[in-house]
Amino acid sequence: MVARADATACAGRGATRGERLFALVDGDRHEVRAARLAAFEQAFALIVGAEYWLRALPRWDELSPLYLPLLGVATVACAAIVFRVARRPAFLALAAAHAVLVWSEFPATGNHAYLELALALLAAFLSPDDEAEAQLYLRALRWTTLIVLFASGVQKLAQGYYVNGEYLAFSLGSPSYRAVLGFLVSPDELARFAALRGEVGDGPYRPASWPLLAASNAIWLAEITLASALVWRRTRAVAMIAAALLLVVIEAAAREVFFGLVFASLLLTFARGDVQRPARWVVAAALLALLAVRAGWLPEVTFY
Repeated sequence: MVARADATACAGRGATRGERLFALVDGDRHEVRAARLAAFEQAFALIVGAEYWLRALPRWDELSPLYLPLLGVATVACAAIVFRVARRPAFLALAAAHAVLVWSEFPATGNHAYLELALALLAAFLSPDDEAEAQLYLRALRWTTLIVLFASGVQKLAQGYYVNGEYLAFSLGSPSYRAVLGFLVSPDELARFAALRGEVGDGPYRPASWPLLAASNAIWLAEITLASALVWRRTRAVAMIAAALLLVVIEAAAREVFFGLVFASLLLTFARGDVQRPARWVVAAALLALLAVRAGWLPEVTFY
């Protein structure tokens, strides 16, 4: 009996510590929290719905028979979310469509699709209108942001291709990376990296230029540091802005627009004040511009 009571007390203390840890990212009244979450969901639905169409338009005649019904389900579900109609069933439908898409394209599924699926499921089971659920929902979104950012930096450090600069050197073979990072290496070294094709025997990819090496190490270091700084209220605002700037630089080279927009929306959940709602219009404008590119109304820009 005593042993059982001691075990229960220990479990309670552990739950209390876990609650305090999870609550480190709090800092919003319920009214602010509910409005922030509703705006995040609308931006998220715009991004995912547009992504389905932007992927389909360039290869409309080559789409698999499975993609068209998924496109239809995702379009209806995202429209329902944007206009706040049958919110929970809409998120469940979107999560189901996205799960089928992830399964059908595995292992070529984009990494960000798993994040989108997790966010859709989270929204399907938690409501911004319920005070307790909204608190848990916002905490989950913020901790997801921290984990993605921190894990990205740790993986870059552990795998070593950023420590010695090989990944960025390899990436200089891509025109978009050369446009962003080309000034960090000498013209001769840039020409050498641009000429490599990633084939067996190519290389070496280790750069001699210290600015590129410094930038490579600054990326993983910034991701780990900024994830930690986002936890604390005193450093949160500066860390959010710095993380957003880092994201812009990375996506300018990588052109992973959909992940970039989703992650930027997640970062904005840390912002003070009502930033999320006006940000929806920025997201909508960016997506309209991308649709115009795909339709041929604007000059061609590579993005994924």
